[in-house]
Amino acid sequence: MMRRPKQANFDESWLKISKVTTAVMSQESVDRDEWVEQITAVYYLCMAMPTPLADRLYERLKEYLITHVRKCKEKVMDTENDILPIYLELYQVYSHGAKYLNDLYLHLNYHFSKRTIKSEWLDHFHQPLEKCKKYEKVQDLAMIIWKEEMIEKVHHSLVRAILKDINMDRRGIPQYANKLRDIIHSFVEVQAHEEASGNVLQFYKEHFEEPLLADTGNFYNKEAQRLYELHDVSTYMVKVIERLDEEELRLRKFIHHTSINACKKECVNKLIADHQENLLSEYKLMLKNDHVEDLSRLYILIKRLTHGLKKMSEIFHDHVYENGKSTIDLMNSGCSAQEYVDSLLAVLKRFTTIIQVHLSNDQCFNNALNRAMERLVNSTTDSKKYPRSSELLVKHSDHILKKAGKNIGVSEIEEQLHNFIDLFKYVEDKDLFQRFYSKKLAHRLINNLSVSIETEELAINGLKDRCGYEYTSPLQRMIIDMKVSDDLTKEFEQHLAEQKQKLSTTFSVSVLQLGAWPYTAGSSHDGDSEKQTEFNIPSELSFCVNKFTEFYSKKYSGRKLRFVFALSNATVQLNFAPRQYTITMSAHQAAILLLFNDLSTLKYGQLIAHVGLHKRELDKALSALVDNKILIVSEDEYAVNMGYTNRKSKFKLPSSVQREHSEKEVEVTHQSVDEDRRLYIQAAIVRSMKSRKLLSHNDLIEQVINQSKDRFSPSISMIKKCIEVLIDKQYIERDDLKKDQYKYLA
Repeated sequence: MMRRPKQANFDESWLKISKVTTAVMSQESVDRDEWVEQITAVYYLCMAMPTPLADRLYERLKEYLITHVRKCKEKVMDTENDILPIYLELYQVYSHGAKYLNDLYLHLNYHFSKRTIKSEWLDHFHQPLEKCKKYEKVQDLAMIIWKEEMIEKVHHSLVRAILKDINMDRRGIPQYANKLRDIIHSFVEVQAHEEASGNVLQFYKEHFEEPLLADTGNFYNKEAQRLYELHDVSTYMVKVIERLDEEELRLRKFIHHTSINACKKECVNKLIADHQENLLSEYKLMLKNDHVEDLSRLYILIKRLTHGLKKMSEIFHDHVYENGKSTIDLMNSGCSAQEYVDSLLAVLKRFTTIIQVHLSNDQCFNNALNRAMERLVNSTTDSKKYPRSSELLVKHSDHILKKAGKNIGVSEIEEQLHNFIDLFKYVEDKDLFQRFYSKKLAHRLINNLSVSIETEELAINGLKDRCGYEYTSPLQRMIIDMKVSDDLTKEFEQHLAEQKQKLSTTFSVSVLQLGAWPYTAGSSHDGDSEKQTEFNIPSELSFCVNKFTEFYSKKYSGRKLRFVFALSNATVQLNFAPRQYTITMSAHQAAILLLFNDLSTLKYGQLIAHVGLHKRELDKALSALVDNKILIVSEDEYAVNMGYTNRKSKFKLPSSVQREHSEKEVEVTHQSVDEDRRLYIQAAIVRSMKSRKLLSHNDLIEQVINQSKDRFSPSISMIKKCIEVLIDKQYIERDDLKKDQYKYLA
């Protein structure tokens, strides 16, 4: 039902309204009919004729609330001690009453809200009318008055009492722990009406948060001094972690959530940051003495500091490097590949475990470990020489992948390969590693020494995961060649069966692509690379060679086969000795022995004539046969040793001359890699200059280093030499105006 405006007696109406207002603010019961009647009275005052009395009612209510809050303030101030309980009691009654006042003065709020909308509408159309005065909602007005007349007047005493009680709680003797949260949040609630403007926390921060932070800093500064004087570093860290955990729970329990991080930072500064140097100095001893529990505690503390882990990880890096220096000494002392790898793995696994278990597998420490391992793996005492790490790692992988290790299980081989790949990632000279690895792989494949093709592929896939397809494509081509050769051998045997032909001996051929293998046509196992070695194929073998050549030419027209006997092996059965022996040897050695089927003795000149080898190659083959006492020599005459004995009936002929990765071969490999690097750098320079046309000296060097870093780390001196070479070849030239710049010549 619509109520019509009418004349109203303000004083008479206010007398009744104020009685209900007093009852509400005192949390006394109000009769329902009386409550409804006074709400109606507020309505008639707001809509009074001829002039609404809303403004007068608002001002009278404001005066009433100010008087009421001042009386509350006097009660708080009259309390000599423990003002917190009386403050909270008065605040809770007052704030609860303010909510009911909002209902009682509903029409007053509605009246002013319409005026506010009208004012905003006039502002929107820029009407030159007098703006309406801004009025707060009754509940907001009540909270503003509490802020101005209560908190601002007593906040020094109030905040001092709050901080005192928080400190008592920190000492384990809380007094008003169940009241603190509501008291502290009153600083926020009195400003709740400012939420739209974003200033809701301004009063709280100025009047409570700032004193809280200062007091927290003072408390924990004294606490840190006390703990440091009473305890050693290990116990100090335990106590600090306990204090920080307790403080975080306390902060979440009492204060506004926006202040938690600032307070935690203050605690961390006083308990940790101010003592960081002392803690980090003890950190070195923790690492040295394997005090892993203390490492975990220190990590928990230092992690709270900005850039704290950076300093800690630098110390960790230095310790790992110092701890692993013994691996460099081992490498320089000529240790075995197994000893070197075991030493590196011990360092890597030890500190990886520390990081994973006690340092939360933090990436900061993983990076520090990786940098330290890179320094160890790529260290060398002679800056002019390559580190031996590539050579030793390849030898270690060769030991894993050879049949000599076939007594270990597949899972163990996979684990060893995984460890090998973990160390490989630290090698900077990836091109040198690739060169050594390809030679070892070739030797295993050609001589059928691999545990299996599957394990070889597993190792290559591990390298591919680290360096990409392009890096391992030559290695994969070798594997493909061996698979194709196996199929080709089966087809050849099937072809012979169809032709009803039979070879005089077991014959197997590996057909290799000339550019895919680390050998030239005349290469031998010891790294020599000459033109095709002259060799008279023994009659026992020539029929097999001719048949296969004929078969292959028909199958692949246009392809040319070139047999590399320097890389070939033969299995020879000795029947002249007291017992029968089966020996695997080189094709050259087999050719020499086969001559003694027809002749009992042969002079050196006759051997040259019959075998057709160069003197150097013949000497190598003869040396192994004589050293192993299969042949005996008297002056210039050679004969078989009819009394030859060996405890093994089946074995491979060891060679004192042919040595895999001999010092000479390593030196040749280094020279070859140097030449490849020079060509690679020159190509990188040309690519960079072609795309940019004009580059400064420093920018060009940076471009080359970035292009080369995945394969090797080029020296600045080598880059400069390559620049000079390209200037001489007229690919680039120096700028006439700026000598530190280069121009590309099309």
